[in-house]
Amino acid sequence: MSIFIALFLLLQLIVIILLIIWWLRWTPRGLEWVTLLLFGAIGTAYLSSRIFQVPPYQIGCDGLCSGWMGYPYASYHIEAGNVVIFDPVAFVRNVFFYYAILLGFGAIIAWLAQQFRWRARSWPQRLVFIFLIFILPLAILPMWAPPSQPAVSGPEQRIVINAARDWHWQLHLRSVMDRRLALIDMRSTPDREHQRVCFRIYTWFYLPYRHVYIDMEPEGVRALTGAEIPLSESCWTQP
Repeated sequence: MSIFIALFLLLQLIVIILLIIWWLRWTPRGLEWVTLLLFGAIGTAYLSSRIFQVPPYQIGCDGLCSGWMGYPYASYHIEAGNVVIFDPVAFVRNVFFYYAILLGFGAIIAWLAQQFRWRARSWPQRLVFIFLIFILPLAILPMWAPPSQPAVSGPEQRIVINAARDWHWQLHLRSVMDRRLALIDMRSTPDREHQRVCFRIYTWFYLPYRHVYIDMEPEGVRALTGAEIPLSESCWTQP
């Protein structure tokens, strides 16, 4: 484990301890809340492995690189043949990550609810508060936090950026449900004449929505064609 990782984990632990102390002092039911949020962090860490998935890929690799599941750390590794290997250390790190976020986010909501005078408000006012402070921030997460995807550089990165741009501006495939693209892979088209870039589309609340494949010109500047397809279909089996 590098010094940077160790320092980051130590910082997370300090933040978690301080937030737990805040919860215990804030309300007589603080112990119940920190316990509930711990289970929420465990559930969120597992849920991240269902939502954020990168299958084995070829782009930037000599052969086939291993994929992974989980965010921000790869709690599952996907080898060739779809062999999935669980990484308990990475899973625990994800739990720490989400526990710190849930404790902090929950503390902000609790403080804002007090300033809002929650108990004195009507149910319609409470619903507006819940929507603005809780539901809306979760819904727009894909618009500012990048998902898991293979790291690319050089000419391959340029082609991927051009494909993502043309998905919106040239092919006009983007709809109100499409909030974020995550690269899956880039491979040759079935005719072996062009490069096909495949993305996973995330919609509101970071829910995986569809796949989209974009076939690029040989120079990799402009898209020739593309289409959105269901998650159950593969970009590489499309004609």
